[in-house]
Amino acid sequence: MALQVCIYEDDRFAQFYPLTYLRPVYELRPGMAPNFKRIERQFEGASVSLLARHQVAPILAEQVRDYPINIIKRPSDHDDILFINGRLRSFGDLPKLISESRLNTLFRNNGETVALLLKSESLDAAPSIATPADYEKIIAEEHDKETIADFDTTATLYNYPWDVMADVEAAVTDDFARVKPSLLKKTGAAVHEHAALVNRDEIYLGAGVTVMPGAVIDATGGPVYVGDNTRVESHAAVYGPTYIGPNCVVVAGKISACSIGHTCRVGGEVEESIFHAYVNKYHAGFIGHSYVGPWVNFGAMTTNSDLKNNYSPIRCTVNGESVDSGSIKVGSFIGDHTKTGIGTLLNTGISIGVSCNLFGGTLLVDKEIPSFSWGQSGAFVPYKFEKAIETIERSMERRDCTLSDRERAQLRTVFDGVCKAEGALQL
Repeated sequence: MALQVCIYEDDRFAQFYPLTYLRPVYELRPGMAPNFKRIERQFEGASVSLLARHQVAPILAEQVRDYPINIIKRPSDHDDILFINGRLRSFGDLPKLISESRLNTLFRNNGETVALLLKSESLDAAPSIATPADYEKIIAEEHDKETIADFDTTATLYNYPWDVMADVEAAVTDDFARVKPSLLKKTGAAVHEHAALVNRDEIYLGAGVTVMPGAVIDATGGPVYVGDNTRVESHAAVYGPTYIGPNCVVVAGKISACSIGHTCRVGGEVEESIFHAYVNKYHAGFIGHSYVGPWVNFGAMTTNSDLKNNYSPIRCTVNGESVDSGSIKVGSFIGDHTKTGIGTLLNTGISIGVSCNLFGGTLLVDKEIPSFSWGQSGAFVPYKFEKAIETIERSMERRDCTLSDRERAQLRTVFDGVCKAEGALQL
């Protein structure tokens, strides 16, 4: 019996702002792959659809072309449908429970919906090609008929950005172990004789990778994956577990326990952090325990705090709400297209919105900076939308990229403060 898997986002997406203004929550990446890919591989052979809020779905459709977006295809009357929360953190006993279930079943953890399985027997009224709204009606009817069983699962969910950041070491290690059997072939990487590769069996260098003299890649503490066409320059030190995507440049400095997405330039010190993609941190300065969105540019000596002097748990502000992270190590969460000037200092646990321009060479004492802010603490003014777009387009052109009309429209939505939850499911 075939299984159709629908990975969806619920109304908790706003707890991941500013990282989810321009993408669904399941595009966040704890390790080497975005979370929806990590969910998909658990259900080998299943057809997968991605369900997203209406405002971000058009951007998702441009960027992820191999999946139906907000379309649920059920070619056979014998197909079961599994809705699985895109905030999934760990599977626990969920795969076993799904395989053994003979009933429509709602799987919960601490009262939150993790997944919903609809058996084929209850889907006679379902169209072969449907929308999430079609299934919301069917689910409501099944709830009314009391034909959906409730079951507790040990599977867990991400609740805030620092949860994703906290998993980077374990996720990179797990992802590397899963792909390692396919990495045994030689790729033709160019490693200088005066570069040092430690624990070579746990290091993968992709095609076109260059490792220059004096560079160190040390996999003693965990695996290191370096993607195609990446250059690791002299005096750079990379410590595992770390993932570095394709088309990156790693300059002098230290990277440890990180997930660096494609087309990034990274230098200085970066620790236990995630750079989504197209991040430019070319200069000295420290970024730790952070999640940084695409197209962020760090001015020289930009540094964040990720530990309070009294070692107490760090409170963060998310979408206006102060939340205890429960961790003593939390850095920064930075939205797409934000730029910092030289010497910018970032407060512990700071959240910075989309397309901010921050400068002044002093500590930003704020815990949350709204999107499209210009200036420094105590002196922020709104960043004029067209000026912000002009900067974004110039930045993207430098990497041979173009801002799409759909991205521009969503940026306008963020600027106007009219982000909506329409299309997010609450099962």
